[in-house]
Amino acid sequence: MAFSRLPVTFSLIAACVVVYVGLASTGASGTVLNCQPTGGGPIAGSLIPVCVAEGQPWRLVTSIFLHSGVTHLLLNMLSLYFLGSFAEASFGRGRFFAMYGLSGIAGGLAYLYWSVFTGAFGQPAVGASGAIFGLLGGVFGYAIRRGTFSARDPVIGQLLLLTGINLFLGFSIPNVSNAAHLGGLAGGLVYGFLLAPTVFSQKRFAPFVPAVITLGIEVILLGVWYVLVL
Repeated sequence: MAFSRLPVTFSLIAACVVVYVGLASTGASGTVLNCQPTGGGPIAGSLIPVCVAEGQPWRLVTSIFLHSGVTHLLLNMLSLYFLGSFAEASFGRGRFFAMYGLSGIAGGLAYLYWSVFTGAFGQPAVGASGAIFGLLGGVFGYAIRRGTFSARDPVIGQLLLLTGINLFLGFSIPNVSNAAHLGGLAGGLVYGFLLAPTVFSQKRFAPFVPAVITLGIEVILLGVWYVLVL
């Protein structure tokens, strides 16, 4: 069965779909500018910089599972399926999950910094795009560290083309945050670069080191952001 081969990919897709359907069925929205949930509905999960500044950093995680419409959801889930299938099979379940989650957080952090420099402090952001871009970055970072990164490689070449097309679309379509895309790409690249030497390591805690280092960098960046805005 496909699920048994790619349990993390299908679980992430299912989570995003369930959250979207759940919100839609209650009439709630994940993009409402409201730092406190009202009426019992989970309407405050989107990434709103002003709310993060008020002490809600968990939005960096919850926003990854929210989408602004059916088209947004379908496009992201299609991308997650194809890229997730490759990344989960290549890196393993645990590493893939870490790459996805840490990249999503990195995308959110990039959006927070973007909001400081543009003044869009109350503009909400949702979507798994940053995490999905991180899967691309993870492959690139891994290949760079292993010395196999080359545009002539058919896989790398196709992923570079896909990255370029998606960034172009992001700059062309209104209300799409390329800051989050680039942040997710960077986060995945860092994780993939750190991951490469540990894949074949026999040391007990080697698989956890890249995730701990990457998360530590993100915590520092979040702390610096708080210093800038408070």
